[in-house]
Amino acid sequence: MDILNVLKALAALAFVLGILLGFAWLLRKYGSTLGIKVGQDVSDLRVVEWRSLDMRRKLAVVRWDGKDHLLVLGPTNDLLVASRTAPQPATPAPHADNDEIKS
Repeated sequence: MDILNVLKALAALAFVLGILLGFAWLLRKYGSTLGIKVGQDVSDLRVVEWRSLDMRRKLAVVRWDGKDHLLVLGPTNDLLVASRTAPQPATPAPHADNDEIKS
């Protein structure tokens, strides 16, 4: 094998590894704007619901630390409309045994 072919192969390998590392760096830097979650911890912050009010403003319900916050989000400012304790999910009532129901 000629030394020139070895140098070409090493250069091609370095080029491909550089592209892969560059792509990984781009995903880590800009992946969150695309909705890709990379290595993020589980958080209690989440958007419960949102609606569009018009072309520029949105109404969002954000749940954080056991509370719901109603926000109006706009291009120039954001406004907290109301806060309340987050409703707990309904738990089913315990079932009575069939023996207790019989008379």
